[in-house]
Amino acid sequence: MRVLRRLFFLVLFLLITAPVVLVFLTFEDAPAVAKTELINTEKAVRAQKFAGKVLNEFIRRRDTETISIMASEEDLNSLMTVMARSMKRLEGHVKVTQKELYAAVTIHLPHNPVGDFINIHTGIYPSQAGLHLSPVTIGRIKIPGKMTLMVMRFMLDSVLGNENGTVAVNSVQSVALRYNTAIFNLRRIPDIMERKKRIARRLKIFRDTMPFLSLSDAETVRHYYVKLTELDNTIQTGQTVSLAYFMGPMFELARLRSLTGDPAGENKAALLALAIYMGDSRFEKLVGPVRTDHVKPGNLRRRKVFLGGREDLRLHFVISAGLKIISDSGLTDAVGEFKELLDARRGGSGFSFADLAADLAGTRLAEDATDASGGAERVQTFLAGRVSEGIFFPEVNDLPEYISQAEFEHIYGSVENPGYVSTVRDIKDRISRLPAYRH
Repeated sequence: MRVLRRLFFLVLFLLITAPVVLVFLTFEDAPAVAKTELINTEKAVRAQKFAGKVLNEFIRRRDTETISIMASEEDLNSLMTVMARSMKRLEGHVKVTQKELYAAVTIHLPHNPVGDFINIHTGIYPSQAGLHLSPVTIGRIKIPGKMTLMVMRFMLDSVLGNENGTVAVNSVQSVALRYNTAIFNLRRIPDIMERKKRIARRLKIFRDTMPFLSLSDAETVRHYYVKLTELDNTIQTGQTVSLAYFMGPMFELARLRSLTGDPAGENKAALLALAIYMGDSRFEKLVGPVRTDHVKPGNLRRRKVFLGGREDLRLHFVISAGLKIISDSGLTDAVGEFKELLDARRGGSGFSFADLAADLAGTRLAEDATDASGGAERVQTFLAGRVSEGIFFPEVNDLPEYISQAEFEHIYGSVENPGYVSTVRDIKDRISRLPAYRH
């Protein structure tokens, strides 16, 4: 009996002390990466091209049994720059030598007495057979590369099912490292499209069987989608209307349903319905079946729905509101910014601060509308009933647009240029002064 008691107290002691020890071992006082490179139009375009090249090799080309992915140090750091811009507390850097593809990531923590940073170091060695990882260090904890690879396989298999994680990892045939360039030779996965479909079905089952993985209840979203179709059917063919025509009745319905429900949840469902109907129908994949046999997709009249007198601003606004719900606001801001940087490239429509303002306004609406501490009720108060665009959308006609890549590089250089930061701050101030968002 005494032995069992001692064993019990030993286990209890370990359970209490292990997390504390883990914190002391992982938190550090200095960052491994002080600052990620600044994002600009060149890095945005490079990141997009590299991602597109990889996608094209993996899925679209089927004429070879092996695939070679060539990734330069600049390509990898461009991806890291975009990721760091999306995640405010993350910094990272990649270095490619003949001995190792090395990556360092720093996560900034809120100030605390233990340490303000978590530093992660990892790498990939050159190999003639398979994927060989260097030891992974998290703070002062070192994990062998083979163990990391085993854990990675297990986690991917658990999420993707059918040993898809193992298949993906084992597809790495060899890794060659040159000065500033890594070459990954991969075995083609013959049934990759079928595996992709199975993974999609598996994730759908997860979503449907575990409500906490879903963004919102599909049935609730359907109420607002039906309301949008009813409003759309009142518009005559070719007639132009403002998005405000839909916003008022939609939030009036949200306010009525909130009398016996959750205002933040109702607003979330309303904005998801708006994102599906007025933005991109692919949002429905994250929600569940909204458009059933009895609820048909919206008709093409919605193309006559404008915001600020323009269809593109409506799209930016509603899609950003939907993206905010599936991400944090930092990521949503970065998505809009990344898109505008791409538009500034040669042949694009040019960088537009008006489009960026629509992105930021949509993000702010979703942020406040889903705020359970009072923002949800405030948004309903200002947007329910008959409303005008000036309640929820800022003036954008005086904002610079159609800025080419050369002009953007000449005027701003990067998104941390004081002039750029000042303009974005002005846009956010305009949004904050609107009645729907004013505290």
